[in-house]
Amino acid sequence: MKLRSITKKKVIGSAVAAAMVFSLGSTIAPAQAAKNELVVGSTQGIPQLNPIIRTFAFEETLFPLLWSSLTTWKPDGSVGPQLAKSWKANKAATTWTFTLVKGAKFSDGSALDAKAVKAVFDYAIDEKTVTQERNKLNLIKSVKASGDNVIFTLSDPNALFPEAIAWIKMIKVSEVANFNKKPSTSGPYTVSAFSPNESLTMVANPKYFGKKASVKTIKFVKAADPTAGVTSLRSGDIDVMYQLPLADAAPLQKDKNLQLVKAKVSSVSVTWEYDLTSAPFNNIKARQAVAYATDRAKILKSAYYGFGQVTSFNTIVPDKSPWNCGTAGGLTKYNFDLQKAKALFAEAGITSFTWWGVSGALPEFDAMGQVLQADLKTIGIDMKIENSEVGTWAAKFYPAGKTYPGLLLPNYQSVPGEPGFSMNFLLSGRAESNWNNKAYDDQYTTAIGTLDAKKRKAEWCKALKMENEELPLITPFVFDVLHAARANVKGAWVEGGGQMHLEDVKIS
Repeated sequence: MKLRSITKKKVIGSAVAAAMVFSLGSTIAPAQAAKNELVVGSTQGIPQLNPIIRTFAFEETLFPLLWSSLTTWKPDGSVGPQLAKSWKANKAATTWTFTLVKGAKFSDGSALDAKAVKAVFDYAIDEKTVTQERNKLNLIKSVKASGDNVIFTLSDPNALFPEAIAWIKMIKVSEVANFNKKPSTSGPYTVSAFSPNESLTMVANPKYFGKKASVKTIKFVKAADPTAGVTSLRSGDIDVMYQLPLADAAPLQKDKNLQLVKAKVSSVSVTWEYDLTSAPFNNIKARQAVAYATDRAKILKSAYYGFGQVTSFNTIVPDKSPWNCGTAGGLTKYNFDLQKAKALFAEAGITSFTWWGVSGALPEFDAMGQVLQADLKTIGIDMKIENSEVGTWAAKFYPAGKTYPGLLLPNYQSVPGEPGFSMNFLLSGRAESNWNNKAYDDQYTTAIGTLDAKKRKAEWCKALKMENEELPLITPFVFDVLHAARANVKGAWVEGGGQMHLEDVKIS
């Protein structure tokens, strides 16, 4: 479960907006902004700046602006070089050596060298450091700085280590105690002024080792609610709006002065979970019945305004992902078929169950349940909808290992596009559906340890086939995390997991 995503990290729409104040500060005219300044608005505030201990999704927008990393995500979903100009692994994929660019510096002029990188990773893997990257770092046994090289020794083979560390940003560890007071940065911008939860101003970093920033100043400001944010975007008071509510997207598309900014292929999967250790969903026929009773296209349109793509194979790896092997790999499509669902429900002896949703914060969850409820009613299945506040909702099934008979609950996963980061959710002890399949675990280990990408895809396919056949989750579709911008903003892009990139932005 992405509990942090639901409660803090990825709340969509107006769930976190009610108590926030619109603060544009010294707003400048759009014509002036087009020359010197980009203004980014959001209903979320920025509480702190340390990228290792990030607390809200909005903070991730700062990452590529203020901080560099050894590797960096690219728009096509692959990773490329940044502070590390190259890297290589031993044959077992247990030792990785990264060679750094020469002469890199922090914004204060101090060396951004192998020793500084080692200090960052030592800090990040320290058990006292609270970080959402913990599950990606646990396999690091040691970090060594040697000349221009940083050498990692891993506990297990991992072909995706360059991807796993792309979000480990280079900070000056000695500044951690007072990090919010103009920290030394390693990216194309540096902090000019910061008022927690209100505003942040950054300016181009003249000491950045990479491509220099095209826009001199970027300001982050807070809107009282989505309506205020969209109004400011239309008027030109802000140039970019972070996380546009889906309901506002369709009318915005008709405005020639505005544009939607979203990932080429989303990897934000909607997942419906159930307990595989208790009735009725310990019966494969019950799970198959739900899969066939799910009108994926209709639910996507109703709950997410059509912004997403159906996952016809019911896998956590999307249909359009280059890693999904599809029918050629032996995967079964779960096309909407109520009569087939009716027969399977009958064979499983099921006449009713409950949709366990969230009150208020995520209306799309309720919308999904209502569509499914109406379709099930036509075949004689009574699905009750029960909504609770988020704490009560989560306590029912989180963490993994709890039993919750008769419940179907909505959730979602926001991860990079490479299967290693989504499919690990189904490993034993991870997913709240309590699948705990050793054969899947073993296949995952084989896949993630395979360096050759073509061979790795074949290994992922074997694991996908297990997921496709046994249905440990219902995954009806992936949805698009939408951001918006003025039409004259060029170069903004979005990772598959919804994270917005502004480091290459130009204003025409």
